[in-house]
Amino acid sequence: MMKAIKRTIIYLGLIAACLLSYSCNDEFLGKPESNDVSIEDIFSNRVQAESFLWETYNSCMPLGFPIDWGKHNGMYASMLMAASDEGDVYDTWPSSNDHNTGVWSTADNREDDFGTHFKGIRNTWIFIENVDMVPDIAENEKQQMKAEAMVLMGLQYHELMKRYGAVPLVSEVLSASGDIMLPRNTYEECVEFIVGNCDQAAAVLPDSYPSEFMGRITKGVALALKARVLLYAASPLHNTDAPYLPGKETLTGYGNYDGQRWQRAAEANKAVLDWAAENGAHLVRASQDPAANYREAVEVQGNPEMLLANQSNGWWGAWSPMFQQFVMPRGIYGGWYGHGVTLNHANQYHTLSGEDQVWEDQGSYAEFASKMQAMEPRFQYSVFYSGSKWNDEIGTREFYRRTDGTWSDGAPLNGVGYMKKYMGRGNWGGGQFHWMVFRLAEFYLNYAEALNETSPLDPMAIEALNEIKERAGIPVIDAADVRYNTQAKLREEIKRERAIELAFEEHRFFDVRRWRIAGQEGIMSGQMWGLNLYEQEDGNLVYRRETFESRVWEDRMYLYPIPQSEIDKGYLQQNPGW
Repeated sequence: MMKAIKRTIIYLGLIAACLLSYSCNDEFLGKPESNDVSIEDIFSNRVQAESFLWETYNSCMPLGFPIDWGKHNGMYASMLMAASDEGDVYDTWPSSNDHNTGVWSTADNREDDFGTHFKGIRNTWIFIENVDMVPDIAENEKQQMKAEAMVLMGLQYHELMKRYGAVPLVSEVLSASGDIMLPRNTYEECVEFIVGNCDQAAAVLPDSYPSEFMGRITKGVALALKARVLLYAASPLHNTDAPYLPGKETLTGYGNYDGQRWQRAAEANKAVLDWAAENGAHLVRASQDPAANYREAVEVQGNPEMLLANQSNGWWGAWSPMFQQFVMPRGIYGGWYGHGVTLNHANQYHTLSGEDQVWEDQGSYAEFASKMQAMEPRFQYSVFYSGSKWNDEIGTREFYRRTDGTWSDGAPLNGVGYMKKYMGRGNWGGGQFHWMVFRLAEFYLNYAEALNETSPLDPMAIEALNEIKERAGIPVIDAADVRYNTQAKLREEIKRERAIELAFEEHRFFDVRRWRIAGQEGIMSGQMWGLNLYEQEDGNLVYRRETFESRVWEDRMYLYPIPQSEIDKGYLQQNPGW
């Protein structure tokens, strides 16, 4: 969240705490208003009304970093990437391993807290319904603030929908005297609700704010949310005549296939790119080093590619926040275990010359180092492999198993190296990390994907894909190349580029679901691979390509189950297979 908002929360934290006291309840959809702080008090002046809006941001902005024992950000004590083919956590107790081994259930899913989304949604409705009574905020500004709240609401519904499918739509602040046991709406109704809110918000939101309010929701963010929601809606998981499991077809998707949904998604994503071109947003290209450009796009606050980011994540805490303990590699700035990057994922990257890297079952350390150094710039930035440098303070490290069976400093890990993306800004002095909610690169890839589905091999789809490849410093493609000269081949290259460019940003976990490929070998099912280094008696190292885990997938996992505690109340239908 932006710095101005964070300062406001600090100054007015007491008010926010009071507001939260009536935002929580055993019933996830709402509760009666508390007498401790009245609505009239909260919306009696600008300062207090703004503090509530900042708290609404705080309760609605996605955060993929694990930061606390009791909060479901990312997986419990790990990131979502560790529950996909992107990565793994070597230790067994973080909840990513529950998903990898298939032991999660209707009563125990530590990735998400169903009710927390509705607390955020409730905050948006409280603000929308009451901001008009504030006497010292101009009418046009009130409308803009309402629009911000509407987009925040849509963000929370999108987070729910990509996990659960259709959910209950709340259209007002609920109270105990009304009907709070709302059934699930249809998937189509949920999509149109978010899209309608985004359209309405985009009509009044500004294109930008003064620098002190950097990070607030703009027209571009409203367009971005609409575009992403429509891409998901057009995808095979939801847009199909043959659902992944029978039953509840209008809750898990549309219940039919319509190619116009891809067209609609293409148009919405093109609108984001058009808005960006008119308002100074663009891919980061300032450096001659593609890895430096990629790093800036991911890490640097206010860069021209960043549309919306959660700035609330701090660096160090004994027990909270615990970002560095959960995410940093072993022995680096207090890291407990780190996140290994699987060979399954590493094989998605190209070499700098645009070729596939090939790993034998065993080879010399010199071969290992040469092949790693030949990988493209985004890999060099994103993966901390043996023999590479973390930063000037930590330096170079090697991960290998000694002849006596013990591990070198920083090992063991599962994969080819540790996840390094996001974390270059940290040091023993601390750090501030933001979670990217929307960055422009996604929408080039969204547009390429949707356009290829509605207009196979469309030159504009290839052009959008090449914008990302060119910025990454790897060769561009063309339709004359036999590797990309059909719709299906281009589709696979778009998926591959998406896996690379958006790695570890909580896209892959959901992408493989919406594409309905999660059950394929080596994705969410079957063998996960790594490269392990072993010391030999002569002191040399060799690498070996080895499996570290066989993962479990069932098709019912395409959508999460509604928590059993809510099903037991008798008003929500469960997703198929659970």
